[in-house]
Amino acid sequence: MSTSSFTRLVLGLIVGSMAGVAGVTALTTAQAAAQQAFVTLNGDLKKEAWWVIADFHPFTTEVRGIPANQIRNSWCKATEFRKDLVPKELLFEDGVDVMQSAGMSFAVEGRFDGTAARQIAVVGVFQECAGPKGRFVLILDHSADGKPKVRFVTAVRTDRQFGALRKGKGGTLVASACMQCDDSSVLKWDRRKRKFDWVPDADEL
Repeated sequence: MSTSSFTRLVLGLIVGSMAGVAGVTALTTAQAAAQQAFVTLNGDLKKEAWWVIADFHPFTTEVRGIPANQIRNSWCKATEFRKDLVPKELLFEDGVDVMQSAGMSFAVEGRFDGTAARQIAVVGVFQECAGPKGRFVLILDHSADGKPKVRFVTAVRTDRQFGALRKGKGGTLVASACMQCDDSSVLKWDRRKRKFDWVPDADEL
């Protein structure tokens, strides 16, 4: 092999390697960009509470093992809120867990239908396959086979998806769209209709 041919071969290998590395780097960068944070803020924290300006981005296709499209057939994604998904600096003020001090949580267990069976209520964010996002509240039955069963689901399209739960009086469930306001609704089991229903939140029943 001549010196010129050998030089061209070596240069070709180097260029090929560089192109390969560039391709991998571009792919990695694209993937990193696609991994959006679960919570982004659209506003000024000095002027508004974080849950008012928070925008949540669902990234899972199931909730507690239940596929999103089985909860609502228009959903492609649904992610329940969890504290480990929210930056600690938003949940804590001066070392105090604001949600805990307010008696709120993203998931609450109880006997919401008045029977001996226990349920768990969760709140989270969904995204429809067509694009719109919103907040959901689910009540799930514990079952002997370990697979939860949907007892109740409510969902609302909104740009402010934050939600939190707490127990109310008489086995009711209180759902709030904020942590320090009166914007809450009460969910109660209606024995006559044999279903969960929203009721006026006067004194939380």
